[in-house]
Amino acid sequence: MTPRTNKNAHAPAGSHRPRAFTLIELVMVIVIMSVMAAITIPRFASASNRYRVDAAVQQILADVNMTAAVANRASATRTISFDPDSDNYTLVGQTSPVNPAEDWVIELGVEPFGVNLARVTFGADDDLPISGHGLLAESGELTVTAGRTARKIIFTQGSTSATIEDLNLTEPTDDDTIVVSSSGGTRSAAVGGAASAMSGTP
Repeated sequence: MTPRTNKNAHAPAGSHRPRAFTLIELVMVIVIMSVMAAITIPRFASASNRYRVDAAVQQILADVNMTAAVANRASATRTISFDPDSDNYTLVGQTSPVNPAEDWVIELGVEPFGVNLARVTFGADDDLPISGHGLLAESGELTVTAGRTARKIIFTQGSTSATIEDLNLTEPTDDDTIVVSSSGGTRSAAVGGAASAMSGTP
């Protein structure tokens, strides 16, 4: 019987090393990765901006309801003072949980929000008064932006709901000048009245 011969027994050293990538193959991989990054990074940034503005809108609405509850319980008008220049607002007369000697200030321009507070219009100033009955005492609107994503909140005097409008901007902005490229859907959110009765207080 003839023994089988291992054809590779005397093969030259290194003959089984895997084939290396060629320069063309490396270039193709880099091109593909660049294309994928160009597609995914803007989408991630857009999703992050939507999350930020929606979180800021929910915070504002929650604080409006909380302030309405405080006003209703005290049977006295309470005010939320918006400062678009500093991207924050103050719950006037409500104690800060950080410094009891100061009013409660909510900073929208820093984490976890990191948004721009723009186009605040409430009468002659940037204050939203809430009556002792827990109802909005003035009409007005404000816009929250992050990148090209924006949300407009519209408040109506005496109403127990606010309208939220989705907006797309032509370019990012960090001041009151915004140019809308398109509008999305609108939705309503409960504010004051029955909604405020369910809100906690500081």
